[in-house]
Amino acid sequence: MTLPEKDDDKKAQQPRSRRRVPVDYPALFTGDEGSGHGTVTNLTIAGCEIKSHIQLPIGAGLSLRVQAPEARPPIIIALAIVRWKNGDRFGLEFVRFEGRTKEQLEDMLNQREDPAED
Repeated sequence: MTLPEKDDDKKAQQPRSRRRVPVDYPALFTGDEGSGHGTVTNLTIAGCEIKSHIQLPIGAGLSLRVQAPEARPPIIIALAIVRWKNGDRFGLEFVRFEGRTKEQLEDMLNQREDPAED
């Protein structure tokens, strides 16, 4: 018997709708499965990729503090989930923002995108 495809399965197979912006921002993360620091290497409004020597299991929840340059206040993600890992890199999905963090992140991403790359 074949089970019908879930909407989540279809979404996973579709290309990303948001372009990843390459960055080089220091980050601190804290969760039940471990804490540490790393470097955010790409970023979208929905998540990011981090390079770090700390290994976290897929599914781990954590809070994330990203320090962007230009004297901006840090971006603080209240809850992010580890969705994949590969060597010294792992991907996070942003689940919960607090306050104006999401708007702050959108503004920063809009300023970082270079229209000449499109």
